[in-house]
Amino acid sequence: MHARIFRRLALAVLLSAVALPAMAQDRPVLRRDAVVAADIVVLGDLVENAGQAAGKAVFRAPALGQSGTIQAARVVEAARAAGLDLDAAGIAQVVVNRAARRVQRTELELAVREALLVRYGVGDAEVTLALENGETQVHLDPEATGSLRVTDLIYDARGRRVQAAVAVDGHRGTAIRPMRVSGQVVETLEVPVLNRAMARGEQVRASDIRLERRPRSDVQSVALADPAMLTGRVSRSALQAGAVLRDSDLARQELVEKNGIVAVVYETPGLALSMRGKATEAGGLGDTILVLNPQSKRTLQAVVTGPGTVTVSLGAPGRIAELRSGSQSR
Repeated sequence: MHARIFRRLALAVLLSAVALPAMAQDRPVLRRDAVVAADIVVLGDLVENAGQAAGKAVFRAPALGQSGTIQAARVVEAARAAGLDLDAAGIAQVVVNRAARRVQRTELELAVREALLVRYGVGDAEVTLALENGETQVHLDPEATGSLRVTDLIYDARGRRVQAAVAVDGHRGTAIRPMRVSGQVVETLEVPVLNRAMARGEQVRASDIRLERRPRSDVQSVALADPAMLTGRVSRSALQAGAVLRDSDLARQELVEKNGIVAVVYETPGLALSMRGKATEAGGLGDTILVLNPQSKRTLQAVVTGPGTVTVSLGAPGRIAELRSGSQSR
């Protein structure tokens, strides 16, 4: 009899030992921080193992993308009102973060720029938008995951001002209440910019140049747009890194020196003549310079075609006779 009672007591103790950890595990526990997606904070956002009281609304959530704090004592009070025995366990406050999709201003500007091109044919332009309170981003519901779409667009070509309404594809909230933005449209050009400082007479390499879009109003003269046309030229003066390269900043590399002796070549179908001449001016590849025929003492127009070499432009038959004077056939 006593043995039977002892076994029952032992079993009861064993069962209670197993049940205690389970009960402790299911006990309501206050969270130190929480992330919410709705306008209202429910008890389950703040308390782990809230059970049937998890869906009870207790506080208002912060604005989209913002955070706030709730005193732990207020959470304990709300939990007890819902029938939960909650202990703050040394926590003074709970940090509540409101989830949001962050849309950067640059994303909005890109959407407006594309709409300007489609609707008004305004290309090669930069759009600078002004958001409320000087913000650099807009916060939307986390569910707003679609792409940005301009639903309304007004463009003042004279003042270069733009107003737009922007919604998110598939999102009812922004369809009903789109984001409204306004800003300035700046016409831009793609110009070559120096990657490094250059001293006078330095030769430009392809790696020295990058293309950037700059406001047209900042480019006072026509800039060279094709880096391939700049390679091999030399700087006329010292240039700073980041400077926009203009035609007047660079010169062709001199292949012919002033007063230097050059090979003068005349080529035409069926005839090739060459002679020595004296350059009366310096020139780079492709430059047209004046060359003196030392025998006839007459001056010819020629194009620089290589180091120390020029080619006479096509002219009247008399030019051939002039070249033959003292020339050597090739």
